[in-house]
Amino acid sequence: MAVVTVSRQYGAGGRRVAPAVAKALGFAFVDREVAEEAARRLGLDPEVAQAMDERAPAMVEEVGMALAAATPGYGLAPVPELDERALAEATRRVILSLAEAGNYVILGRGAQAALADRGDACHLSLVADFRDRVRRVSEWQKVDEKEAAVRCERADSERAHYVRRFYGRDIRDPLLYDCVLNTSRLTVDATAEIAVAAARRKLRL
Repeated sequence: MAVVTVSRQYGAGGRRVAPAVAKALGFAFVDREVAEEAARRLGLDPEVAQAMDERAPAMVEEVGMALAAATPGYGLAPVPELDERALAEATRRVILSLAEAGNYVILGRGAQAALADRGDACHLSLVADFRDRVRRVSEWQKVDEKEAAVRCERADSERAHYVRRFYGRDIRDPLLYDCVLNTSRLTVDATAEIAVAAARRKLRL
């Protein structure tokens, strides 16, 4: 079996590169589906996870806390109290199931840490200069650069906190990855091409 994980700084292009890698490898690409399946396994409506993901782009890791709080601002009906660790564990189990099945590219969700010790996993990290990421987010999300900078910093911080809290790993540690790619210096196509080559070499595809 083989699986590829893609970690990314916010604005580094993960949602463009990861699907391209999956297509080139003939793998299935999963992103929000991981959180939706984790919610389903806990007996929660997967649409709740999807709704949360839409309101907090690329921060689906927070869905457990949002569900527990059932904040009126999200327009959700109250649900029983949910320990965010329960959702994190359910998410980990979904990731392990995908790895066992094989032929998946998983974007985010701490998959690089959950599968850190597997020889049949290739871990990729996408990084970029902060100014480039701010510019991209500003253009993609139609916000000014000040707001884009806030979103980049918040997303990076929360993703790092999630992996540190539930896996005890630092997502900024380059040794956690097989390949770190700088999308400030590479185009999306070039990044995907190198990522595919790294995955094929590591996984002997």
